Amino acid sequence: MLGNAMRQVDPRRAEAGHWALILLVVQNSALVMIMHHSRNGPTEQGPRYLASTAVLLVEAIKLSASLVFATYDICRSHPSSSISNILLLLRRSVFAPDSWKLILPAALYTLQNSLVYAAISNLDAVTFQVTYQLKILTTVLFSILLLGTSISSRQWAALVLLTFGVALVQVAGPIGNEGWKDRLTSLIQGDLLLEALEAPASGAVKGLLAVLSAAVISGLTCVYFEKLVKDSLATVSLWTRNIQLSFFSLFPALFVGVLWQDGAAIARDGFFAGYKPIVWLTIALQAIGGLIVAVCIAYAGNVAKNFAASLSIVVSYAATALLFRTPMTWPATGGAATVIVAMYLYNGRQMSRTSLLPTSKDSRLSEKATNALFQVLPPSR
Repeated sequence: MLGNAMRQVDPRRAEAGHWALILLVVQNSALVMIMHHSRNGPTEQGPRYLASTAVLLVEAIKLSASLVFATYDICRSHPSSSISNILLLLRRSVFAPDSWKLILPAALYTLQNSLVYAAISNLDAVTFQVTYQLKILTTVLFSILLLGTSISSRQWAALVLLTFGVALVQVAGPIGNEGWKDRLTSLIQGDLLLEALEAPASGAVKGLLAVLSAAVISGLTCVYFEKLVKDSLATVSLWTRNIQLSFFSLFPALFVGVLWQDGAAIARDGFFAGYKPIVWLTIALQAIGGLIVAVCIAYAGNVAKNFAASLSIVVSYAATALLFRTPMTWPATGGAATVIVAMYLYNGRQMSRTSLLPTSKDSRLSEKATNALFQVLPPSR
């Protein structure tokens, strides 16, 4: 029955999942390098741009693009309808009775961003980057709970390796901070935990709790959105869901980020203070990435999306070393190799091919789409 269901999946959706995963690798790789330069590069005069304004613009661009795609879908489904009828259908689909369900992931995304900000403010970069990679595992845990996915012990080992490899590349790579070795050793040996237990009111405790909470919320939000999209994909288009998510995300981005967090700085320097071409390129890449992620979640799933994002970190590490001639470190290179091994291990042919990537009990996707990411790697022998 499962094989028949997979064969009946629209091949266009499978192809969309295939290309979305590949595009996500390219987009994330470019974004890592460009965003790092935009946030850490030298500023000629005036202040650096505010992240809260960039977040608001990203959501506005995603909303506009999703509106265009949703309108195109309606025009294609109702070719003889007038413009007024098309707009009416669009309004009814966006503000449908179940649109309130997108309020939760929009609020969780905002909370996640706030927790990340708090964690970065109270932890050093190494501790934050290593701990935040737990979102890979929390995503799988919530996939099991909410989507009924099945993960073998071999796949769990691959996911743990993936988490470790990504963390190692990020903290030991050319864009990492100095002194990563001492901090990583301290983290592995549990010194940070002992420090937290001895000083429960310290900033380290607040940062650690914030980053752990952010990792949990990240997994919950991604899987909740995946379940919502897949459960209603037959009746509600992906772009309608994306409109709803971006629409509800605008309010916390505006009121919490722009007005409450950075209102004074914006009133003093202006909304677009510090904006340069590279900043606009960063915003554009983030918006494009949000649209690609939506396609990945709908047609491939969060686990495949996490593997694609992890592979992009390895690609950006290698590209940074080649383009900017930054030295490659042995630990970071070992982390990159660990990511590749984890992907190979997760995709091992010893297992049934129908279980290489988890599928929802209610909405099983094409095997071609869910395994698309691994087609860029050499096949198992």
